[in-house]
Amino acid sequence: MPSEPERITVRERLAPEITASLFANYRSAADAILELIDNSVDSRLPGRAMRVDVAIRAAFVQITTIGGQGMGPREVEASYLRWGASAKRGRSLLGQYGQGGKAAIGHLGQGFTIDASRPGDESAWQFSDTRYRDRSRLKVYELHPIPKRVDRELGYVRIRIEAVDRKVDVKRVTGRLLDTYRPLLEREALALTVNGAQLRPAPIPTVERHEFDVGTAGGPASGWYGVLAEDAPALEPGLRCYRLGRRVGGAELFGHQVEGLERLVGEVEIPRVPLTMNKSDFDRDGEAWLEVEDQLHRVLEPIVRRLSREDRARPPASAARAAEQVRKLLGRALRMVESEAPVTGFEPARPPRTRVPTSQQELAMPEHVRRQPGFGRIALRPLDRAVRSQTVEEDGVRVIVINTRHPLFLERRGDTWYQLETAAREVFAAVAGASVADYERRVNEVVTVALELRTRRRRAARARQGSLELLTGD
Repeated sequence: MPSEPERITVRERLAPEITASLFANYRSAADAILELIDNSVDSRLPGRAMRVDVAIRAAFVQITTIGGQGMGPREVEASYLRWGASAKRGRSLLGQYGQGGKAAIGHLGQGFTIDASRPGDESAWQFSDTRYRDRSRLKVYELHPIPKRVDRELGYVRIRIEAVDRKVDVKRVTGRLLDTYRPLLEREALALTVNGAQLRPAPIPTVERHEFDVGTAGGPASGWYGVLAEDAPALEPGLRCYRLGRRVGGAELFGHQVEGLERLVGEVEIPRVPLTMNKSDFDRDGEAWLEVEDQLHRVLEPIVRRLSREDRARPPASAARAAEQVRKLLGRALRMVESEAPVTGFEPARPPRTRVPTSQQELAMPEHVRRQPGFGRIALRPLDRAVRSQTVEEDGVRVIVINTRHPLFLERRGDTWYQLETAAREVFAAVAGASVADYERRVNEVVTVALELRTRRRRAARARQGSLELLTGD
């Protein structure tokens, strides 16, 4: 009988050098700084204000957290210095892997000094390492008591990273902090400074905003969605996703296509969906994320359908270019045909400039009429299909809104002459006491003069071009 093979026992082993590979887990210095601030956010105490001060200098980066849980000797040894073990695991906090803060320090610089104390401690503890990147063996540190730098009742951690050899761009770090912790900063749950300047995020300007709160297996996913204002800075379309007020990943449309949704914006707090190790995204293969995605797809469905319809009514680029030309052309025509102030209540889009009259008709006009600007802006926007145009006041300026959904606009693709006639009709509709016949006469006169001005300008341009060709011999 053949004998049974001998059993062999094998064991896992861990080389200390593997910790050095985690130092490369960050794409930039800004990412590493965010990791350290995530630890601060995780240490918040209910009902307590927290302040985090970031100091960035050529040779060091310092992050001071005041008002959190802090650390004492037990927390330093059992949690902070223990690679791969985290007391946060299973508590739905940002840190789950027991390596982020330690690796971030190694990414940024060659050494560190840490001061820490818990709420109620009389003093703080300090330990340091000038050769932290030497990972040939695991480290042993001595903790020294030092005077506490803050009030006794406050938790406190100061991490000073020394011999920094990464490029730390203050402007970039500031922008990332404002974007990443926007909800916490907005509701003042976190006070954050960079080199002494407190960070205050600018609001996201919207023309409409809708709150929502939907249940998932992991808890309620809550937030808002809306439509970005037309004059707002461009933002990535979709909802910004957060965990505990910390942004994770890019903006999400939750299964909807981006076409027509360039102005759809919002924010959502997503509970209990696992994060990737560096918090760049959610775990998208798990049931938790798939359920959230399904629920928020339904929440966004009505506004997605509406915005998609509006996108089909979006004016062609040529119509948008024509709007500014029409404003200038109509302004000149109004000044030329009116012997009295042509239209009251309209203001210029920019301060009027003193100009020399260019025609006999203008010279015959009173000075105050020549200076009359006529109206402010022309805007192309979707309105009810039955409305050709309307006049609105925005920031004290009268604006003529031409409807991009009107059948005639669509038929003419918003060309110059359609916009010119529409704007002229809107201008004279505001004149009180005019008869229908007078209204039609004035509209036709302005359109005719504008046409003559356009023709004259084009002839002059062709003449200049011909002269240039003669001079150059082309």
